[in-house]
Amino acid sequence: MRLEKHCDKQIPVKVGYKGGYEECSIRWSQDLGLWFYSEKIEGSRYWNAFGLSEVAPKQNSMLSIVCEINPPVEGLDKRTQGAFAQDEHGHDWLVHRGKIGGGKPGIGRKLFFENYQGEVREVAGDRFAIIGDISSPDFVENVKNFVREVNRIKNLVT
Repeated sequence: MRLEKHCDKQIPVKVGYKGGYEECSIRWSQDLGLWFYSEKIEGSRYWNAFGLSEVAPKQNSMLSIVCEINPPVEGLDKRTQGAFAQDEHGHDWLVHRGKIGGGKPGIGRKLFFENYQGEVREVAGDRFAIIGDISSPDFVENVKNFVREVNRIKNLVT
């Protein structure tokens, strides 16, 4: 993954999610101000969890996920929130369905699309937020901006 090139270190932590947590080794980027964890779930999807932090997380700390971008391993799967799409020019894009979690009432797909300030397109009969062209030199910055945008939207619900 291109994000790995921007990472300063790997840190063993606990990544919390609804119903539990995963002990894993996140990748931290001081430059981007974010951490991520990526895992391929065989025959299903890529689990890509992202969080924001101004400083490197402490070893063995519990981290909260800001957003997940989880495209299926192949094809299109409406159960996943991430997807890969290809445009008429053959460019591959990373997109997101807008379903965000957060453990608070009111956080979800409706809130996301009512407040998302990025580009939105219809793809295969569904609505997607465009994260970025995977081959673009701006792709890593686009991912960071998407994670920050999801965080901003979640913070609208207090």
